[in-house]
Amino acid sequence: MEKKEVDVVIVGGGKACRELLALLEEYEPKHLHLVILGVADINPQAPGYLYAQKKGYCVSTDFRELFKKFPHIDLVIELTGSDEVLEKIFKTKPPKTKVIDHLGARLFWEIISILQEKNLYERRLQQLEGMKLYIDIIAQFAHEMRNPILVIGGLCKILSKLEKIDPKTKTYINAIIKEVNRLEKLMDRLTFISKPLQLNLKLVSLNQLVRKVVENFKRELPPNIKIKLDLEEDIPEIFLDEEFISQSLYELLQNAKDAMEKTGGEILVKTKLCYDEVAIVVKDEGPGMEKNILEKATMPFFTTKAQGTGFGLFFVQKVVKTHGGVLHILSEPGRGTTVVMELPVRMFYPIPPV
Repeated sequence: MEKKEVDVVIVGGGKACRELLALLEEYEPKHLHLVILGVADINPQAPGYLYAQKKGYCVSTDFRELFKKFPHIDLVIELTGSDEVLEKIFKTKPPKTKVIDHLGARLFWEIISILQEKNLYERRLQQLEGMKLYIDIIAQFAHEMRNPILVIGGLCKILSKLEKIDPKTKTYINAIIKEVNRLEKLMDRLTFISKPLQLNLKLVSLNQLVRKVVENFKRELPPNIKIKLDLEEDIPEIFLDEEFISQSLYELLQNAKDAMEKTGGEILVKTKLCYDEVAIVVKDEGPGMEKNILEKATMPFFTTKAQGTGFGLFFVQKVVKTHGGVLHILSEPGRGTTVVMELPVRMFYPIPPV
């Protein structure tokens, strides 16, 4: 069935317009082909106006100019929220042009968002089902490989201590030992992936933890990267696993550093308290991530780095989830990346369910 082409003008170039344009780029209606003719707003610095301009759409500070320029408009979407503007649109629009006001547009927008979320959850469910099988295979592989690796490593260490061994052979044996150590670490990570975490919970000052990790990490930074701390006062001591949360923060700082290695910039580290949740925020000024990369960022062994292991964000997510929290990753190309570890505020030792 051929799609019906609908020529559209948007009146109101604010944030709603910006988000609607982005949404229409991602979502293609089944039976309609929406063609954006132009965007009008009295403020030429409005975000939707600027976005439309960047995308090459016709823009104007007076919607009536667009009505003159495009006499065959099928649909006007009003996003100003002003009844006065809506009345002017009805008075000046071409006779056969239909109008959706800001409430109708919001409903249309919400329906599309729900459909998008449904599709996203279905994709994630498929990924989780596939990942469970994947993790089961990893667990079996790690179990089968660990003993032979330990035997090889142990025998090589014995051989390296023999007196009657030439230097060249000893060099080879030491190289084998080095690689065996690397494989042992890999087996540890594979085991970590396949087993539930055991948390060692104790009362910890979150701000002190963050300050300590950041101070230690500063020594690893090149001169072109700085760290800014913004710690909210009066965050109470909470129960968490200090070692796991410290390692998670370190992983996020390492990612931020890697993202800005060439360009430099500032890493912002914040703590925030909101009712019964506390957040650790790490924001970088790196290149950001495309949507398809962002969707896979927490999958084990997925990496875009030449020397990466694809383990860091998976580790962080597992730690945060085991604490009963949520990991948020916000990123856009050219706008850097913000990662939020959101943790529940527990001031009393959690009693496990009977």
